[in-house]
Amino acid sequence: MSSLKEKLRSLPARPGVYLFKDKRGEIIYVGKAKSLRRRVASYFRPRPGLKTSVLLERLYDIDYIVTGSELDALLLEDELVKKYKPRYNVALRDDKAYPFVKLTVNEEWPRLLLARRKEDDGALYFGRYQGGMVRAVIRLIKKLLPIRWCKESPLRKREQPCLYYHIGACAAPCTGNISHDAYLALVDNVRRILEGKMDKAIDGLKAEMAKASAKQDFEQAAFLRDKIEMLEKMREGKHDLAKAPAPRLIGEVTELQKALRLAQPPMRIECFDISNIQGSHIVASLVVFLGGLPLKNDYRHFKVRSLRDKPNDVQAMSEVVTRRYTGSLSKKMELPDLVMVDGGLAQVNAAERALLAAKVNRPVIGLAKREEAVYFPGRSKPLRLPRAGEALKLLQRVRDEAHRFAVTFHRARRRKTFFR
Repeated sequence: MSSLKEKLRSLPARPGVYLFKDKRGEIIYVGKAKSLRRRVASYFRPRPGLKTSVLLERLYDIDYIVTGSELDALLLEDELVKKYKPRYNVALRDDKAYPFVKLTVNEEWPRLLLARRKEDDGALYFGRYQGGMVRAVIRLIKKLLPIRWCKESPLRKREQPCLYYHIGACAAPCTGNISHDAYLALVDNVRRILEGKMDKAIDGLKAEMAKASAKQDFEQAAFLRDKIEMLEKMREGKHDLAKAPAPRLIGEVTELQKALRLAQPPMRIECFDISNIQGSHIVASLVVFLGGLPLKNDYRHFKVRSLRDKPNDVQAMSEVVTRRYTGSLSKKMELPDLVMVDGGLAQVNAAERALLAAKVNRPVIGLAKREEAVYFPGRSKPLRLPRAGEALKLLQRVRDEAHRFAVTFHRARRRKTFFR
């Protein structure tokens, strides 16, 4: 068991498929994971259930295959279960256990659904998959691309959209919210994903986003851009499948774009804050908001290295912005649409100099406390946004979260030092 636990520590925190083997090297169980390390570790917790105990008694070795995304892991698990038929996998052997994913391109407003058998009806069929896999694949794709969830055919027109529209999971063709051509473009990208052509799906969405921008439909462009980022993260194995931003939050982003006169909607905002008490334990935080929602997987904190118990927020800001956009984080994380600092003109100027040195061309602003004014590099006069406006509320929410995250880390460091 100790050798298994050693192997466990070497597992990557990436999506993939794990294979449990017995002493003869026979595969006795296949499972999928969003994080291989976390999922496999769950088997070794105290007091496992009966099924897990029986499985662990025969477990001798663990193998794994890293996949590019959670969806890839779902599909690979299905293939391996059907190929090896592991004795501890719950899988029926008749055809009913392996349905298809059906894309009804034969309908005016296509749907994505489970089908028990393949018919000659003009629809596209993908699979076969285990029944549970089909439902997981359908839910995953519908979160990524908002085709309709309703089951009626033909589509019934409505005056008000359903809940799925309000949470950003449906384009609401029933209310005329999306044109037929635009909806079919979404369906075409669903087909590409099911065929394993993720890059082509991303390119297709980028083309639709460019069309929306050309028509000055910035809300639709922002919505498509969010889906592109979700697909890119999924392709890279980083996606957390959080809820898509609601239309109200997209509206905040659009209002902020207009208020700051930005070239594109600030869907991804990165905000920095410095925390210290009289120069001791100087730390910084980085928080990320995507579509008006916190993206906590991308949060980071920093121990400021260039200062030794001498408070200097400007120098500290310069250091952490430089480290974010030139160090290892520059390779792991995508660039934001807007860089923000908790502070005034001095902090904004320092952040801009750091960005220029890193050869990162992104707009940067600062939101000063007390006066709640927006500062721009090189401009002594700040912009004062309407207090009740959605743009200022979004900036305040991001700034306050950066401050909270920095203070929490600072307090943790102080406590650690105190109890040494």
